[in-house]
Amino acid sequence: MKIDRILSIVMLLISKKQVQAKELAELHEVSVRTIYRDIDTINQAGIPIVTTQGAGGGISLVDDYRLEKKLFTDDDIELILTALESMTSAYSFKESEHVLKKIKSLIPSQTDENEKQHHIFIDLSSWGKDSQAEKKLQLIHTAASEHQYIQLTYRNAKGETLPRKVEPYTLVLKGRHWYLYAFCCVKKAFRLFKLTRMTDLITISGFFQPKRIKNEEKPWNDSWHEEPSVSTLMLRLTEASVGRVKEWVDENELIVCSDGTYLATISLPQDDWLYSFLFHLGPDVDIISPQHVQKAFDLQLKQFLKRKGT
Repeated sequence: MKIDRILSIVMLLISKKQVQAKELAELHEVSVRTIYRDIDTINQAGIPIVTTQGAGGGISLVDDYRLEKKLFTDDDIELILTALESMTSAYSFKESEHVLKKIKSLIPSQTDENEKQHHIFIDLSSWGKDSQAEKKLQLIHTAASEHQYIQLTYRNAKGETLPRKVEPYTLVLKGRHWYLYAFCCVKKAFRLFKLTRMTDLITISGFFQPKRIKNEEKPWNDSWHEEPSVSTLMLRLTEASVGRVKEWVDENELIVCSDGTYLATISLPQDDWLYSFLFHLGPDVDIISPQHVQKAFDLQLKQFLKRKGT
């Protein structure tokens, strides 16, 4: 990702007097043109970098500039390390490994890393290895960095499959799922594409001129209407089944009834996963509301039993 690549470049320039653009491009597996765009970004951030042409030339910090390592305390550096390591649990890419090495080089040698314990670690990885998802993420990451078009087949919430040509901008991990925030050349607008609904991904020839977006404002939230609507369910649970929903419901939202059962309020996306979730809860759960979810679930249950010949 761009921010990690830029941080890696800055840390490398601190430790080396001069480096070639080609060397940086090979290290981060991007084009030389992308490296020079990163250099412009670093300069705009107030870190003065100079480039010299010809034999013996390269990229370096200006001679009298020093980035004070004490800008970060040891605890600050540990926090950055924890954040980077947590992020790479969801998506591992080579740039993150380089960044981690550079950040670790700032830790004083007398610090015993084995004695330092992370009090918080956010593991965003799924159970088991999903090689197909990793391939998709790597393809999208590379295409977004190089400003290359992606062609894909997309299955929308209605089950319709349509070919799409997109300009990839940002990978978004939200609600346990990966999404691509991209400009759709078919719809002529920005859209949010769910990774699991994307197939036949390929990069195609030609480069696009990036449109101006502000990631800090999370513009993909405006596209969330592309996803299924959220339903708020009222469920009646037995003592045996209540434990299965506690990870989804705050204990304050569980009401104990006089007959020993529980009432739980839970908000979930109304899609195929919702009904799989309800099946998982077993026969000791009643859907009190909404009525349309109750009817849809009963219909799916009848169809399931019919197929099984029960």
